[in-house]
Amino acid sequence: MRHLDWLNTYRDRLQEDLASYRVREARWSWIRLLVFIAGTVLVVVLRGHGPVAALAGVGALAGFAAVVRQHGKWADRRAFSESTLTVVEESLLASTQRDRPARAWQRPADPADASISLPAVTESGPTWPLTEQERDDLDLYGPPVGVFGLLNRTSTSVGARRLRDILDAPSLSGQHIIERQQAIRWLGEHPEYRLGLMASLVPLRRSGRIDTMVRLLHATLPRPQSIAFTAVRLWSAVSGLVFVYAVWRIAFGYYVWIRFLLLLLLLNLLILRFLRPALGRLTAAVTPWADLSATLSRLLTVAEYANGLPAAQPLGLLKSHLHRVITNARIPSLCLWLEWAGLHGMARGSLNIVVFIDLHIATAVLSRLAPNRDVLRYGLAAVAELEALCSLASFSAELPAGCYPQPAGETGLSITEGRHPLLLEPEVTPNSVHLASDRRTWVITGPNAAGKSTFLRMVGVNVLLAQTGAAVAAGAMTWSPVRLITDVRIRDDLARHESYFLSEVRRLRRLVLDRDGAVPILGLIDEPFRGTNSQERIAAGIALLEHLMASCHLFLIATHEETLAQVAAVTAAAANCHFQEHLHDGGIVFDYRLRPGPATTRTALRILEREGYPDSLLQRARQLIGDQGP
Repeated sequence: MRHLDWLNTYRDRLQEDLASYRVREARWSWIRLLVFIAGTVLVVVLRGHGPVAALAGVGALAGFAAVVRQHGKWADRRAFSESTLTVVEESLLASTQRDRPARAWQRPADPADASISLPAVTESGPTWPLTEQERDDLDLYGPPVGVFGLLNRTSTSVGARRLRDILDAPSLSGQHIIERQQAIRWLGEHPEYRLGLMASLVPLRRSGRIDTMVRLLHATLPRPQSIAFTAVRLWSAVSGLVFVYAVWRIAFGYYVWIRFLLLLLLLNLLILRFLRPALGRLTAAVTPWADLSATLSRLLTVAEYANGLPAAQPLGLLKSHLHRVITNARIPSLCLWLEWAGLHGMARGSLNIVVFIDLHIATAVLSRLAPNRDVLRYGLAAVAELEALCSLASFSAELPAGCYPQPAGETGLSITEGRHPLLLEPEVTPNSVHLASDRRTWVITGPNAAGKSTFLRMVGVNVLLAQTGAAVAAGAMTWSPVRLITDVRIRDDLARHESYFLSEVRRLRRLVLDRDGAVPILGLIDEPFRGTNSQERIAAGIALLEHLMASCHLFLIATHEETLAQVAAVTAAAANCHFQEHLHDGGIVFDYRLRPGPATTRTALRILEREGYPDSLLQRARQLIGDQGP
């Protein structure tokens, strides 16, 4: 709640700042226009006095440039405040609603050319890739929000994919989990800095140009090395000076210079014709970069903002990669050259004839890109990692009731007052779970809709969050990193010619065949072998339970079968828990509270009676189960 109050206060302050910046931007826009008009009028009035007019023109130009800088300063502040306000509004949405995500909930797709990817800039240690079964069971990418939608605050495609990769392959290394957790905690404890960092990337949402940049970096040509190119570049300096001098002389009435000017342009046209094939290849390599000037400028802005990160790892490593972008990649000058590359029409054609501008642009761009390709790639990878960490930090800070879990060396899992993060108060009922080496299996019984499946998902999602380094929706949690395997939601698969039962059998086999793995498993199973007849289901269920209890792994098994609860009751390594229902005049009521022991309530026949089933049918049912109740 404190974080929510802070967000509301910060939003109000941003709105006040934004109103002020808009006024100042508009004011300097008018001043800019007036200075331009005044300077133009002054030069025109003094046009008969050459030196004085030139001096006045230089002074007017300097004044105009100063005003433009002031206007740009307030425009930048206004734009940054708008971006920050966008991020704050998304944080408020995520803190108060679960029916729609702040950003996209869908699983990000890889680019068409999967071989073109960014390098890894941080270590996750050994990981455990989740299968489609776990992603489906835990609603990682389910509408309308899903766990990914709950976490996602990224603005770039590379950031969204990095967050996806962290979620899809949780770490099994306690050391790496703690390092990432420390980075997330620091970002969570510095909300204004974190939101500013996220806001600096908001302008990149309007395009997929980050992927374009990654692809172009992979295919960038080396700097052109040619004696002919060098000679033409040297000649272009002479040509430019001669052109300016000729125009100046013609302006003062020395029309004989027109002849020299025409000869110069004719010579340059012949040179251009000679260079056309080679120059065309260079231009084709540089042209796709022309639209990326703003994207590179944004990368520079993020790199400068990242100077505020601490030196501790892994944030210090990301900071160093982004610092190299500023100091080694020469991004500012590259951005300027890319702005020239975006020049079109008569202006570019004229500059080509006079000073061979295309050759200068290609040489300048490629000479800055090729040697610093890896610097830029690692810089983009650092941005992606920062976006993922900021997403996890925002989620962690916005949890109404959460904690940072502590990894433990001994195999076990303890969650106190755990909640499913996709449910907000007062919709959620907290429950606890405690699995250890001496009590590794819980058998959970109870009626449908009482909370068994939600409990399994609550445990699975919080374990997954813990192994990404994020906070969890619990009062307290300790655990040993585990391989997460689930069998909660089973569907038939016609494409693979799998029936419902066969699909379930194949998924449970992953738990059965790995009894003695080096890294413990947390298995979440809902109604094992539900796709077959009752006799075989009970027999296979008992055999499965006994097999799993004999292993060193951790299991939560939800079932309706009393027989499985009876097996657990006589086994030291297992415990029984249950959810129960309450039958009132208004219908069935569930409190979703997990209780010790097996389920004992029987309300099915009472529900049939309430719904008007014949007395003869009810009496026969009671005879079959030996129940002579009312």
